[in-house]
Amino acid sequence: MNSQLIADAVRNSMSDAEATVWDRLYAFWLRRLVYTQIWEDPVADLAALRLPVGSTIVTISSGGCNALSYLMARPAQVYAVDLNEAHLALLKLKLAGLRAFSDYADFWQFFGAANSPANSDLYRERLRPFLDAQARGYWDKRNILGRPRHAYFTDGFYRHGMLGRFIGFAHVVAKLCGIDPAILLNGRLDAPARLEALRRLDRAFHSWPARLITATPALLFSLGIPRRQRARLGGGAPLNEVLHKRLLRLIDGQPNEANYFAWQALHRGYIGPGDRCLPPYLQRRQYERMRNGAGLIIPHHASLKQFLDGLPAREVDAVILLDSQDWMAAEEIRGLWTAIDRAGTDNVHVIFRTAAEGSPIESPELASLQRIWQRDDERSAVGFALDRSGVYGGFHCYGRR
Repeated sequence: MNSQLIADAVRNSMSDAEATVWDRLYAFWLRRLVYTQIWEDPVADLAALRLPVGSTIVTISSGGCNALSYLMARPAQVYAVDLNEAHLALLKLKLAGLRAFSDYADFWQFFGAANSPANSDLYRERLRPFLDAQARGYWDKRNILGRPRHAYFTDGFYRHGMLGRFIGFAHVVAKLCGIDPAILLNGRLDAPARLEALRRLDRAFHSWPARLITATPALLFSLGIPRRQRARLGGGAPLNEVLHKRLLRLIDGQPNEANYFAWQALHRGYIGPGDRCLPPYLQRRQYERMRNGAGLIIPHHASLKQFLDGLPAREVDAVILLDSQDWMAAEEIRGLWTAIDRAGTDNVHVIFRTAAEGSPIESPELASLQRIWQRDDERSAVGFALDRSGVYGGFHCYGRR
């Protein structure tokens, strides 16, 4: 079921003539654990959405960080929808942790630090009984060396997944170039060592090996970027230059002492436990709210359009699309927004990110949507300004006209 849904999604986003072996490979890679942490900032999302208490939220799940963090808005329910069963298994594991661990320290050890050998026992004895058959099968599955997937949490979970491994590769390359990521993270902005590291980073990104590597589709897949999204990334500028600019915005755009995205990129883990520099669902002060609200999170394996089509009309107050439209064809986007129109309340708001600055809804081929939906420039600007991840070109919030 999972493989077929993903294959259909990739095939539907392009014509048969456009499909390539790389697109089929991307569909295969999408079945794997891509993101151990979601790269959209939930604080920015909630600031843009301004949800009333008791709202119904529909979001793409990804790693589940944001679906859980939306509990800060005190919703009635949060539907976390995804085609990727690995990501849903991760969300279900976090929900199991909230049910099984009455103590924040245990939750932090497993999901925050995520590197203790004792986590194997915590998984088997306390988490596994709370998982459904799909999630249990995913985390119990062993690799060719006989190591189960739940062992990812014993040696640094955030070093796993496709993106985690790519970041590890990038750290190796950085060290070969004489760049210490810790200096970029911890040094004063004007410290000589940090300025020198930034100069070396500039030279590394503009070297011929960087241009060669970033032209390879396999690299894009490791970043979770399909071919269609690459065409929109940076307006066609060389990918090495685009990635360099986005990295600089990530590490310099917001204070690093409060930017957990920068810590994931440069440290490959979180600092903590506590309340500083962590996604909301991992913060000590939010733990009771997360535990009390865990039953409001409803994972669902489907495409977003399929799920919305199955809901009663006028039920949804907010829809979070992440960056999914970047790899959709115009007709697919139109179908998705038609489903949102039917399922959304009169005051529904939709937010999404884009690799480029502009919104696909403003394109001439989607003019019919512009008669129903209007971009809220003020809310969009708030979301973009607060988004600490810095990896996207645009943040967009839409409401009905």
